[in-house]
Amino acid sequence: MFTKTIYLLCFHRNATSPGHCLAICAYLLVITLAAGCASSAETDAPPFADIHLHFSYTHEEIITPAEAVDILKKNNVVLAVVSSEPSAYALKLSRSSNGWILPFASPYYKSGNRLNWFLDAALVGEIRKLLDSGEYAGIGEVHLTAGIGPRRDNPVFTGLLQLAREYQLPFLIHTDASNYRYFLPICSNYPDIRFIWAHAGGIFGPEDLEPIMTSCANVWLDMAARDPWHYAGLADQAGVLFPGWRKFIIRYQDRIMTGTDPVWNAQQIYRWYEADEGWDHYADFIRFHRNWLGHLPPAVAEKIRLGNAQRFFGRSSRTD
Repeated sequence: MFTKTIYLLCFHRNATSPGHCLAICAYLLVITLAAGCASSAETDAPPFADIHLHFSYTHEEIITPAEAVDILKKNNVVLAVVSSEPSAYALKLSRSSNGWILPFASPYYKSGNRLNWFLDAALVGEIRKLLDSGEYAGIGEVHLTAGIGPRRDNPVFTGLLQLAREYQLPFLIHTDASNYRYFLPICSNYPDIRFIWAHAGGIFGPEDLEPIMTSCANVWLDMAARDPWHYAGLADQAGVLFPGWRKFIIRYQDRIMTGTDPVWNAQQIYRWYEADEGWDHYADFIRFHRNWLGHLPPAVAEKIRLGNAQRFFGRSSRTD
């Protein structure tokens, strides 16, 4: 299609002048070659473990599981984690990948319970059924918002924590709070649960994360959505880390992973139930993470980009 466009613009008999025609032709050819180089660079980029994907009913209105898997392959993602609303949609993406995308069981096991899941007395039992299937590799993403809910002693929330303990599964937790101390009693009171702290707490910098990493050896940080389009605060668009991050990341290099979190409605609360075009922006998200990783020592970058996830989940990468 693009080749046909070049032909029509460059060689159509109604072209205004030979010079104008050649200028258009040269410009379009440069764009074509650049696009080809960019596509090749993404495919040839170092392998990447994306531990924070979503594929929900709002995504499937725009993209199929097979198309999403194809995007991951084109960006050389070789291991991934997905959580969805409802949870069954995580299985759709996982099955399309032949197993290298690991599905998590989220509390949003049915559509429409995202805002009040912690009031559902049947939820823990429903999640237990999902885990009994043996198809889910973890629990999450579980959202807690200070002042809104759930409380940290909410029986539905603590019931999910007990399931993680019983089934010995990692727990992907998302906290929205103004202080790191909100999360501290959770990770401290459940030292036998491996927590993945989504977005490294969202708004927090290294000075806020340090007490958690020091106090709770069972916490791994997930740097997804610390890009300029979501929480930001990690690096600029060129990938240059903001002050304090480089030293912190190198210190805790064995407990940091990353991902893309391909949602586009996240900061627009009234659009949560609309079709989500997040996968259309996937290349931008992963490019941001590759850029800031490129500013780290190669051995450190490799751990965060891939090695830590392989060790954490005990999984190798896809080979196809």
